[in-house]
Amino acid sequence: MAVIKKERKPKPDANTTRIQDPEGTRRNILEIASKEFALNGLSGARIDEIAARTRFSKRMIYYYFGDKEGLYLRALENAYRQVREGEAQLDIEGLPPVAALTRLVEFTFDHHHRHEEFIRMVMIENIHHGQYLEQSNAIRELNVTAIDHISRIYSRGVEE
Repeated sequence: MAVIKKERKPKPDANTTRIQDPEGTRRNILEIASKEFALNGLSGARIDEIAARTRFSKRMIYYYFGDKEGLYLRALENAYRQVREGEAQLDIEGLPPVAALTRLVEFTFDHHHRHEEFIRMVMIENIHHGQYLEQSNAIRELNVTAIDHISRIYSRGVEE
């Protein structure tokens, strides 16, 4: 009786496939890092832990983000970007001012309730006196857009 062995195809290495997708790699690292920073703060978060959870080397993380503070800043920017993108999808320009503002506030509370890590990161940043927020042009631009949006709602309300 002859034994026929099936030829096994080598499984692709997770790191190899991710390297071919730099944006996916960044997103994966940011997602895990955000959780790590939210849980342990900037000083308590460990790049070793982030590397282990993402299956990327520390070197890869440093390649994409420079250092731990750079990774923290990008995670903070990403958290703010997600909030602002959600606000932009509300389509409240056509609503009466009070309804528009009500919808915006409801979204904000709902988002914060669903994304505890965002609240924790904001609290951690407050402990650092906004030091990293100050360094970020991206967050500044995102917040200016949000402030302009609220200002337009306010102006429409004043006109009524």
